[in-house]
Amino acid sequence: MIIPSQSLETNVDAAQINRFTLVNKQISQGLPYSYTTGRDWHRHCIHGTIDSKAFTMNLICWQPDNLLDLQDIAAWYTQQYGFHHVLFISLKGETRVWQYEGNRIKGQTRLGVWQSEHVETYGQMVVDNSTNLRGTYQCLSIEDDYRTVRTPHCERTQLADFGQLLNHLGADHILFVPAFTHAVHGRTMQQYLAFLDVPYDKIYHAFDSGESILYYVLYVRQCKLKTVLDVMALLFENVNINPIIYVTQEGNLYELGPDMAIQTNCGMFSRPNYESIFTQYGQEGLCIQIDEDFQYNRPSMFMRMGGPTILSRLTK
Repeated sequence: MIIPSQSLETNVDAAQINRFTLVNKQISQGLPYSYTTGRDWHRHCIHGTIDSKAFTMNLICWQPDNLLDLQDIAAWYTQQYGFHHVLFISLKGETRVWQYEGNRIKGQTRLGVWQSEHVETYGQMVVDNSTNLRGTYQCLSIEDDYRTVRTPHCERTQLADFGQLLNHLGADHILFVPAFTHAVHGRTMQQYLAFLDVPYDKIYHAFDSGESILYYVLYVRQCKLKTVLDVMALLFENVNINPIIYVTQEGNLYELGPDMAIQTNCGMFSRPNYESIFTQYGQEGLCIQIDEDFQYNRPSMFMRMGGPTILSRLTK
């Protein structure tokens, strides 16, 4: 999320305002409490100018498990600093400008896939819609390297066969779940994955013995992890299955049991450590091949809305 860090009316710096607003319950009313509890929000100062006058904005990178607060906090900032637009970049890189009226989003402008040039587009929009600013906005620099991905220290040189897993390593919880063909309560595995609304890849594991196993690789946000594990435990209940493998956001590699409890600590995620999980079961010569014909498409609105209700019945 990108927002101006100074008032458009008085040019008071945001840090000066925060010193008293965040401790004043009346002024900060409506700001979610979780925002004030000392979390690391990865703030980056964007230095710019309006003509020759300095004008700063903030880039705030959000933790995936706190996204529900984001619109409320954006609304709080718009009211505190007297502007009506917020630049938002989604987890998939989709960029849009939210237009606020009071504490509600009135409309939005889609800018496409995130590009650094969108900062100037947004800055100029703020200027053009302000009664107190006139001129041309120019972005000079973004403090620190905001593109630095905070990923775990894994051995990443032999992971090309895993496809887009590299893009999720460090950001999501990753589950390798063997495919099954039987129905559970009349529904297939693909239907349950649609109800869960988590992106995934299909990866084939072939061995020297000629055996081939299809794995679904699920990329799970923190806020959905418990639900996904609960559902998987029920789907694989009393079933003799191949290893279920779990990679944490910190890069730790575990083998899970059918109840989704940690069974074996396999060290940090790497290709050799991953292969060793299968070696202990006598499966030698692992060859990994991603299903390039498969492309994940997010389920329909109907599936996303009905999924939680169906899953809640299943997990009771």
